[in-house]
Amino acid sequence: MQKKKVLFKHKGQIDKTSFFHPIDLSWWFFFFLFAVDFLILRGVQQMRKLLKRVQESLKDDIFMHFIENIEVVVSKLLSLFMVVVIVAAIIDLGFFLVRELFDTPHGKFNAILFEIFGLFLNILIALEILENITGYLKKHVLQVELVIVTSLIAIARKIIILDLRKVTGIDIIGLGIAILALSISYLIIRYSNQKNS
Repeated sequence: MQKKKVLFKHKGQIDKTSFFHPIDLSWWFFFFLFAVDFLILRGVQQMRKLLKRVQESLKDDIFMHFIENIEVVVSKLLSLFMVVVIVAAIIDLGFFLVRELFDTPHGKFNAILFEIFGLFLNILIALEILENITGYLKKHVLQVELVIVTSLIAIARKIIILDLRKVTGIDIIGLGIAILALSISYLIIRYSNQKNS
């Protein structure tokens, strides 16, 4: 019979061929600590680089450039959506015209005429809003003159389709004050633009 390998020669003594030798354990432990220290140091370096990049991206000029890019993207999306709205309004106006021209009895067309004018002016207002957006895309400045002209067209539309039997005097006074205020604002801005150029 072969003799079994004895791991313990004396009481408390470990055979050097064992995996769990004290010297081996100290080297494994040292390697483990070194690896953990290396990973922590590497993680701290990566975190510092990330924080430095975040700080650089939050500087005023870089941040403002980022915000301007977002404004341009939003303006382009708004112009595309406005084109969709204008096309839908034109198609709706076409269907409305065809239906009213052929279905309205003779003599009743004058009552519908104001509604048709309102639909035309809706499309003009949408075109003015699109002009505001594209003007912002060209110059990156909101043109107040265009905004006031759009507001004047909107109030003119309201006056054109106004049914005098359904409104009170205070409504008409309010519309008159709004037109007067917008007209004065338009004149002031027009005068200041001519003076600056």
